[in-house]
Amino acid sequence: MKKLITPLLSAAIIFGGLFIESTARADDKKADEEKSTKKKREFLPFRGKIKAVDVEKNTISLNAAKGKPDRVFTLAKDAKLTLDGKEAKLADIKEGMHVGGSYKRISKTETEARTVNVKTKGPGRKKKPAKKKTE
Repeated sequence: MKKLITPLLSAAIIFGGLFIESTARADDKKADEEKSTKKKREFLPFRGKIKAVDVEKNTISLNAAKGKPDRVFTLAKDAKLTLDGKEAKLADIKEGMHVGGSYKRISKTETEARTVNVKTKGPGRKKKPAKKKTE
């Protein structure tokens, strides 16, 4: 009986150790994935039509979806601001222009724009190709 218990107990210990080690590796992989997704989501994209510009507060406001408040972005001190591809100042930006860029969420209510690319004309829509007549 002792001859049977010893190998079984040894096998249980070995397989138990392998199982614990493999779950520890899985936990490490999950932690690494969470860290990488946080880094990827540090800066988020935005785009829309400018509703208001406040030079004193250093902010731009964009129209929001129905039933939601306008989106307000405070420009970072080192923000890169361009107007039609050229460097610009916030005073050059006017209501109704189209904007896109990236921002970082500071808190639930505060956002900080890092890059702001403004265009005087909106993005052109792609025309559908003309249908060919088949005879």
